[in-house]
Amino acid sequence: MFSANENILLRQHKRKVIEFIEATIPENALDLGTTVMVMQVSCRQPGCVPLETAITIVFPRPPQKAKKKGADMASEVPSFPDALIPGLEESRIGGSFKTRILKPLAEVTNDDVLDALPPEFRGGRRTMESICLKARDTLFAQIGQLVGNDDTTDGKEGRSLVANYLQKCLAEYVERDCVAPEWGEEFDVLDEKERKQTNDGNRQNKWGTGNIVFRRPVEETPPMQSKELKSASQKHIYSQSTRLKIASSQEMLQQMSESKHAPGIRRAGCPCCDPDSTSTYVDNMML
Repeated sequence: MFSANENILLRQHKRKVIEFIEATIPENALDLGTTVMVMQVSCRQPGCVPLETAITIVFPRPPQKAKKKGADMASEVPSFPDALIPGLEESRIGGSFKTRILKPLAEVTNDDVLDALPPEFRGGRRTMESICLKARDTLFAQIGQLVGNDDTTDGKEGRSLVANYLQKCLAEYVERDCVAPEWGEEFDVLDEKERKQTNDGNRQNKWGTGNIVFRRPVEETPPMQSKELKSASQKHIYSQSTRLKIASSQEMLQQMSESKHAPGIRRAGCPCCDPDSTSTYVDNMML
């Protein structure tokens, strides 16, 4: 529960964000009754930010057309002659536009609002290109935070190892119609029939459709090769010249766990990485 002072501050932040959004909407659309709703919501799903800002822009309903005798009005959707926001269909038929900002309400800036709205809104910058770049930058930042951004050999090899694993995961994600596995679980193995259906579908739609086309070669590109995991002396340096074909991301994880040893995956008591541990000393005595 929020205290009285917290509620006052939250309402102030909400009013500020609403003003940011209304500045992107034409005056005539606001005069006709376009409503902006902003809410701070919590997300407990794995991978979600704890607090995010949900935005809903509700456009006014178009006036009902007078019914003509004998006309079938059930199939006719009321609409304005022109969209209140050019290019935005929701504003023509009286629908609603929804978006969200992955920040608490108090941290939302005008730039965040513009990044969350498409170019149909005044100053909006949300495009497929901007989404892809943001996803890329977020991915790179996460790799750096988890593995480290240092320039050491182990740091570089660790980032390369994670990147190769994620590359394989993304290929499997696309192969399964962009359906992610359960949180923390591996992808289910496709049987031959499912794999054939997927490959047939990729061949038929190789060049994609619509305004934005993602070209993903299917047959011409050889299977991805990941770096062979092996140790080189006590520094655990991986060979950058020798490569090993990996059948799946699950096999790649197994290779990493069995290697000696991937940066950031070294377990306590490992004979290679922790030779002074008690268990390692006892094991050596028993040999």
